[in-house]
Amino acid sequence: MTDLVSFRPEIIRDVHSSDAPVVAKTIGLAERIYRLGFVRKAVILAVLAVAWELYGRWLGNPLLFPTFGQTVEAFVENIVSGVIPQRTLVSLQTLVIGYGIGIVLAALLTTLAIGSRIGADLLETLTSMFNPLPAIALLPLALIWFGLGTGSIIFVLVHSVLWAIALNTHAGFRSVSNTLRMVGQNYGLRGLNLVRLILIPAAFPAILTGLKVGWA
Repeated sequence: MTDLVSFRPEIIRDVHSSDAPVVAKTIGLAERIYRLGFVRKAVILAVLAVAWELYGRWLGNPLLFPTFGQTVEAFVENIVSGVIPQRTLVSLQTLVIGYGIGIVLAALLTTLAIGSRIGADLLETLTSMFNPLPAIALLPLALIWFGLGTGSIIFVLVHSVLWAIALNTHAGFRSVSNTLRMVGQNYGLRGLNLVRLILIPAAFPAILTGLKVGWA
């Protein structure tokens, strides 16, 4: 009975021989290098630099289109002389000032919006009016109002930062469950204390998204 079952024709048995040779494909040096992502990206950058250099030399107008070598030379000279670090610091200071003012104004608007219906209506009205408006469209008006200088740039930065942070923060506050709100109220939290201890921690992911969008 056992022999009949073991030799039934419909049973397929895989026979693995321990003597079968193991075939291993050897990878050449060029293929191993090609598999490195940073090497491929470096090659692409090198090709772009060569194309930049050739086109700049063919055009022959350094003022209109300097070559890659001239650009690198000017970059190194301005870093050594301190021009680029100084102007980078000024730009970062302006950026931080505009970003900070936008965060403060967004915090005030969202606090008013979460505390009263009038505040919510005010935030919705202002965001529907100004959020679709590109910041670059306000630059001519900012130049007229504040003149040439950091004032007009800060105004444009505040406009770019304010509405993104306010919208995301307000959406995060509205998504907080009523259970958490009632727990905070049962502990006697009202107004700013409720916002600071309950709403901000619960809505932190949405607030962080708004901060990232505003920074961008």
